[in-house]
Amino acid sequence: MKLSGARKAPPYLAIAILLCVWSLAGCAGATRLPARSRGPAGETFQKKEMDLTFLDQSGIQREEVQQRLAAIDTAYANPRLFWGRWSDSKWGYWWIAVATQAGAVGDAKRIWHIHNVLVTFDEEGVVQKKMLIDDEKALWRELHVQLTNASPLDLSQPLALNVAQSMWLTSMTLTADSVQMTRRSRKGADISPLHIVRISHNGALDKGSSVGTTCHTLHLSEKSPMGKRIRFCGDAPTIASMFQYLSQYGRRDMLWE
Repeated sequence: MKLSGARKAPPYLAIAILLCVWSLAGCAGATRLPARSRGPAGETFQKKEMDLTFLDQSGIQREEVQQRLAAIDTAYANPRLFWGRWSDSKWGYWWIAVATQAGAVGDAKRIWHIHNVLVTFDEEGVVQKKMLIDDEKALWRELHVQLTNASPLDLSQPLALNVAQSMWLTSMTLTADSVQMTRRSRKGADISPLHIVRISHNGALDKGSSVGTTCHTLHLSEKSPMGKRIRFCGDAPTIASMFQYLSQYGRRDMLWE
């Protein structure tokens, strides 16, 4: 018996829906999109602004590096190191989810890839070496090495870090004796740097819009009022300052991951 008012779906649509249902995860695919590049704060720039070949020339000064790579400058101030960071996208993905009565819903999102360039300088401010790093774990390891030799932090006065306000952690201040932390509507804590046994990295807060803000986790040797693991996010100067702080005041056997 035929049901009145029923409409027969086109064969190709019926086949597509059956395949999606059969896969139990909807249908997905990749699609080419117009190339787009974004700097640390999410600002869009043209790829031609990102020519790194000039770094291979001899005698290039730090001032020229900062000027020509301003679009990717993380704003970390170190006379011996330039840190550039950006993300780019050439592809996106689409998906079709099958709903029981509402039909099919489609969407498309960009796939972003993060890149870094570290440029070291000699005492005269001349380029020594450039390092292109796409692997985040390799980046943090290399930054740890480079910042070990950076000028010591001046903690004659407490140093307030610029933590991302989107997280539950609202402030982080460094002193020679402790990391002072506050959080929304709950008790904060003063953590001795000697109680931090490991730092791990969680990645960028957003690969597309704020690649310059990254998230990390401090692992403690004992439970604090904020737990044994404290996650924080910050911009490049904040992360670099934390690295330098842990190198100066932290445990000699601390794990950098």
